[in-house]
Amino acid sequence: MLTKNVIKQVKSLQQQKHRKELGLFVVEGRKMVEELLLSDFRTENLFATEAFLALNPTIKAEAVSEVQMQQMSGQDTPPGILAVVHIPPAKPLSSDLPLTLALDRIANPGNMGTLIRTAEWFGLRDVVCSTDCVELWNPKVIQATMGSVFRINVAYADLPSFLSSQKQSGKAVYGALLEGENLFEMKEKPEGIIVIGSESHGIRSEVRAHITRPITIPRAGGSVTESLNAAVAGGIILSHLARFSNRHP
Repeated sequence: MLTKNVIKQVKSLQQQKHRKELGLFVVEGRKMVEELLLSDFRTENLFATEAFLALNPTIKAEAVSEVQMQQMSGQDTPPGILAVVHIPPAKPLSSDLPLTLALDRIANPGNMGTLIRTAEWFGLRDVVCSTDCVELWNPKVIQATMGSVFRINVAYADLPSFLSSQKQSGKAVYGALLEGENLFEMKEKPEGIIVIGSESHGIRSEVRAHITRPITIPRAGGSVTESLNAAVAGGIILSHLARFSNRHP
């Protein structure tokens, strides 16, 4: 039964400290919930308005009023269905993948979610985040992944230490910088770690010290734009490297 305490608890999950305390996060929207139900994530509660259930009779959820959904939702216009989900335990990173994406100090939830979604699109299975990246279970991050969060492994780590260990194992560390090798002139099959830096400051010096292959996206002559959005840069780099890799088995 949906009580005031339940509503209050669900609403509290919009804040990181409560997500951490309760080990729960929120998923909203029909597509996102469908992706959730196809995954191995464990759902605690599933709520939907009567209007939503009338249009989606195959979805089994606890019926709530429009007012109750508004009280629980973190969106200005609630989509009518909301799930409360258990945060899963961290999984180990794969050691045999040709490409892994590493994110340094990504603060914008939309960028974070888009980068995770883009990584999955191009066949990556692991994303490693510095410990000061935005939290994965932030509702805006979850929404921006469009379901990729349920299929791709996202881990947080001390990024300089992680990159150091990867270098010692013989992997290249590619870094998106304003000066470096022209991305579109790379000749060999890329394998290793791809580092994307923060929206405002790029890759910090402690991380940059471990980059073995600086790469840059060349800009058109006459352009005065100082840099690309982190998610846009990540998409361009992954598009080129992943397809380049596929052309050269």
